[in-house]
Amino acid sequence: MKVRAVSLLAAAGIVGAGISLPAAASDLASHKAVYHLLPGPISGQTPYDGVEGLVTRSVERTCDGWIVAEHLVMRVLTRVGGVIDREIRFTSWEAKDGTRYRFAATIRSKAGDEDIKLNGRLTVAHEGGGGEAVYAEPDGKRVNIPEGTYLPIGQVRKLLAAARAGEKQTQFHVFDGTEENGPELMSNVVTGRLKAGEGKGLQTSWGPMGTGPGWRMSSAYFETTGAQPQSTPSYQLTMELLDNGVPRRVEMDLGGFVVIQALKEIHPLPEPSCG
Repeated sequence: MKVRAVSLLAAAGIVGAGISLPAAASDLASHKAVYHLLPGPISGQTPYDGVEGLVTRSVERTCDGWIVAEHLVMRVLTRVGGVIDREIRFTSWEAKDGTRYRFAATIRSKAGDEDIKLNGRLTVAHEGGGGEAVYAEPDGKRVNIPEGTYLPIGQVRKLLAAARAGEKQTQFHVFDGTEENGPELMSNVVTGRLKAGEGKGLQTSWGPMGTGPGWRMSSAYFETTGAQPQSTPSYQLTMELLDNGVPRRVEMDLGGFVVIQALKEIHPLPEPSCG
């Protein structure tokens, strides 16, 4: 079960100023948000029976880019009475033009006897460009990045730009550095428009930063271990992505077991003072 994706999919979220729709990527604002992890519908022969946990995430603008920091603590309950624990710490820096990227992550699980450390960087000629990610941990690991691959900040830029332009479907590769087999192919469909005050689990305490208008989207992710992506998605999700970039609610279908990442609270962070 790919529980890491529950956390890092929403790491792409960029919170706007909470007052109006940003006109461009440079107008996006910084934020800190907390999400509940909750169980959704369970069906079929899945061995899982529930989930609980929290995700804390900050997205902070610097003078030359964006810093994303995330901490996930998660417990998955199994039908035979077991518990699968997972703790993830992830940090990345992405240049504001999308051409340089650094990332670091630790993934730990007592039940799964995991203690994984990842650390690397990537430089490309332009946003969405191809290249090679070079890892310091594991030492010597290199990953080919095909043309048309977007980093965490660029992913949401592209999704929102396509939705605003009236494009119902987009498809591109995504990479944050923690994928087991390199970049994944994301196929996204805009399924509807959200008016201000609409949406599941809406709470007025979020203020305009979490209750504004946005988009309903459905996405499927495909591993690309060979020359072509796999025909069956490794996971699928539906999402409420607000105009200001907030991924307010993500429902991920892991094959008969749905994990919901639902916004609990959100706060703006100070903007940098750049000369």
